[in-house]
Amino acid sequence: MANEIIDFIKSVPPVTRIFLLGTIGATFGGLLNVIPTSLVVNYWPWTIYKLQIWRPVTAFFVVMGADPMSKLMEIYMLYTYGKDLEMEKFRGFTADYIYFVIFVGGVIAALNFLTNGVAYVAPLLVAFTYTWSQYNPERMVSFYFGIMFKAKYLPAFVLAFKLLIEGQGSFLISVTGFAAAYLYQHLETAGGPGRPSSWLQTPRWLKSLLPGAWSPTTGLTTDSRNIHRSFGSAYYPPATGNGNSRLNTSSRSTGASTEHNTNTSFRWGRGHRLGD
Repeated sequence: MANEIIDFIKSVPPVTRIFLLGTIGATFGGLLNVIPTSLVVNYWPWTIYKLQIWRPVTAFFVVMGADPMSKLMEIYMLYTYGKDLEMEKFRGFTADYIYFVIFVGGVIAALNFLTNGVAYVAPLLVAFTYTWSQYNPERMVSFYFGIMFKAKYLPAFVLAFKLLIEGQGSFLISVTGFAAAYLYQHLETAGGPGRPSSWLQTPRWLKSLLPGAWSPTTGLTTDSRNIHRSFGSAYYPPATGNGNSRLNTSSRSTGASTEHNTNTSFRWGRGHRLGD
């Protein structure tokens, strides 16, 4: 059992793995009174005047709410959409994905200075679902109670659920995630297809720290085009369409109710008959 858990953790891409372990640790630590929740949520006055500068970061691992099952569902959805973004939209560009998280996270933290939000998993989840839905607009997804609809409506359903179940305060905090993701998308397409705004240029120092690609079998590699597997190497051609300069595969997920139908394109060499 322990080995299976370790193997599962190793199979999760690195950025998503940090969020998965961090949210689980903060959630169960709070439920067991091991980690005081008041120590990791973000109170801006304490962050600024008491120099408790870790709070804007740790707040992205805190799931608010009284119902443990709702907390687990939110963690699962954050894992699902975060993994899909890391393995699809940002496949082979780990540094770019980290910069995406930093960008939307910074906007979320800044906007919640106005809303007095102290925990940021909910708005980050909305940001992930919005960005994911923009690259899977016609995908059918299943939400709570088995409701089926196209993925492009998923962020609206998540926000409506927040408003109806958790109230106006939670809704306003979650809207900051929508605003952050919308701003990112606007800047990504500001200069036309494949020409994002200079605000979205990943710093060179971040790229130099991280190799380009990741695979569950070999970990990080230095060539973003080649994902090595136990039975050979797969070559992923450059992305086309959607105005996205990063690699884009046809693998898709339904999110809250997930299905994976991977149909990745490869470039094959010329065939030769035996003996030629």
